[in-house]
Amino acid sequence: MPSVCERSHFYSMDVDPDINAVRFRWDGQPTGEELRYGANQLLEFVRSRAVSGLIVDTRRVTAHPRSSVEWLVRAWMPKVATAGIRHVAVVHEDNLLARTEMEALKQRIQQASSLPLFYTAESQEEARRWTAEQNQSITSFSHLVRYLSSLTLFSLS
Repeated sequence: MPSVCERSHFYSMDVDPDINAVRFRWDGQPTGEELRYGANQLLEFVRSRAVSGLIVDTRRVTAHPRSSVEWLVRAWMPKVATAGIRHVAVVHEDNLLARTEMEALKQRIQQASSLPLFYTAESQEEARRWTAEQNQSITSFSHLVRYLSSLTLFSLS
């Protein structure tokens, strides 16, 4: 069961060890400056933990300014990938504006190379399920790589 590890007046974050992910929730509409501050706090939080997944709950956010979206895609997401995050699920409101904004963000991230897998969900449960599936895939691949590297294919004796 996750426990709250960090909280401010406009966000909270915790670690969900069952799915090897950090969960971040916006508790209100951040300004552009608050968005950058909160995102950078999240980045530091992620760097201090060995997790591969990230779930961001944006259901209390109505919209992001274009400049903030550009900053997230161009500056912040590459740093998140470098910090070890391999997959990001974003939970959004179930309305046309949120779906449209998330689809545009997803397309921008998919066009960029070496960024984490990106998924949008309309519920925390859906995001958690997808994150767990991605983590299972990474774990299986890691085991396969370790196994293959342990094999002795040739003997020089």
